[in-house]
Amino acid sequence: MNIGRGIMKIHNKHNVGKQKVFVDIDETICFYDGDRIYENALPSLENINKINKLYDEGWEVTYYTARGSLSGEDYSELTTQQLDYWGCKYHFVSVGEKPLYDLIIDDRAKRIEEL
Repeated sequence: MNIGRGIMKIHNKHNVGKQKVFVDIDETICFYDGDRIYENALPSLENINKINKLYDEGWEVTYYTARGSLSGEDYSELTTQQLDYWGCKYHFVSVGEKPLYDLIIDDRAKRIEEL
């Protein structure tokens, strides 16, 4: 398991030919009751199980998040602690590297509800 920055650059060098999935964290596998305070994130076990199934089927799973992108704060430790506590299966975690956007359009994109 690799954690931290630089994952986006090295990710494609590993496991050539293996199916890879990038999974956003906030509002995908966890949600908030009120303000988005990362320490108060509530896991969606249903959604986590969907991703764990992909892992079990041999997919290479990378969780990625924009946490800290604007503030510059390093949320790597908190994020990996949450993923582990929630029972998430993964190979890589990328914190603070996800680009900030309002809409993503991609030929391979799916919403968690589609899995």
